[in-house]
Amino acid sequence: MATNSALHARLDALYDTWMKLSPESSPSEFETFANFFDEDCQAWLLSMRELSQPSVGRKGVIKGIQEVLTNTRIKQRRVIDRFEGGGGSKVSVEMSNQLVVQGKEVESFPETVTAIFNDKGLITDFKLYCCRSPVVEIIQEVTGEGPYKIQDKCH
Repeated sequence: MATNSALHARLDALYDTWMKLSPESSPSEFETFANFFDEDCQAWLLSMRELSQPSVGRKGVIKGIQEVLTNTRIKQRRVIDRFEGGGGSKVSVEMSNQLVVQGKEVESFPETVTAIFNDKGLITDFKLYCCRSPVVEIIQEVTGEGPYKIQDKCH
């Protein structure tokens, strides 16, 4: 089993790859991202709060990250703290990321990710925890589609 620092480095490398992706990325760039995951993985790439089902397997991860990138991109990842657990195979990272949502920047967006790795250093379980309300509000403002009631502003 890899050390906790090696698992954190692997998760950092995943995020470095994620930040380079865009909807226009090539299939090989998406495959590079998916190769951080085990063939039988489960990944909640958007938010545990919004997704009832994870992306499953590498093909599911590619489809999932492509969906995420239609509206949201990580401009800068800011690590606040790192945690370990689960017998040496689980790491978590608290972040305050800078996002670009439909062309608008969100300066400080809190997220926590938990990843479980197998003995090959591949992610078997990836869970992203956040409240996406500020992101959804921007998407709704730009696209006109979303869950929030739009109120007339008085000024």
